[in-house]
Amino acid sequence: MAMWSLDRQLFLLLNADADAHEWVVESGHLLAVHAHWFLLALLLGLALHRWRPVVRPVLVGLLAIAIGSLACELIAMVWDRPRPFENGLGIPHVMHVGSPSFPSSHATAYVALACSFLLVARYRAVGAALLALAGLVSIARVVVGVHYPLDIAVGVAIGCLAAIAAHFLIAQLPGIANSRSDHELL
Repeated sequence: MAMWSLDRQLFLLLNADADAHEWVVESGHLLAVHAHWFLLALLLGLALHRWRPVVRPVLVGLLAIAIGSLACELIAMVWDRPRPFENGLGIPHVMHVGSPSFPSSHATAYVALACSFLLVARYRAVGAALLALAGLVSIARVVVGVHYPLDIAVGVAIGCLAAIAAHFLIAQLPGIANSRSDHELL
């Protein structure tokens, strides 16, 4: 199919080859494997700055990550797509087990959290920063050879949908009293 061929070609274009500059590989490795520390620092900084108002978006984000992760697991059970290195494509720059590649749970989780903040008017700047980090992590996962671009694209879509679902579910809970701007979608 043309879609798989395009996905393969995009992977080969983005995956750092043997001649790649060391900083490309090292940056990709740092983001693909250790970006959660940047995420933790960002959320901790936000919490220290605005503790009480940030509780709801963080809870929504955690629920969105859980929903997205569950969706990824269910899809992977049905569609066990091998990782690029398992198909002899590209160069893997990180050690990774041979688990299903499709969809990317990293892209799903990072985008689910980012969209959870983007969907709240007063936290759009935080959401934009988280979305930028999600983009860097997602591209890095291809650069280091553990995902195809289509794995990332579907993970992004799942993350967005999971955030919308989480916002809806949290809004249904009785006793969750926040101002309209705290739970207003778009």
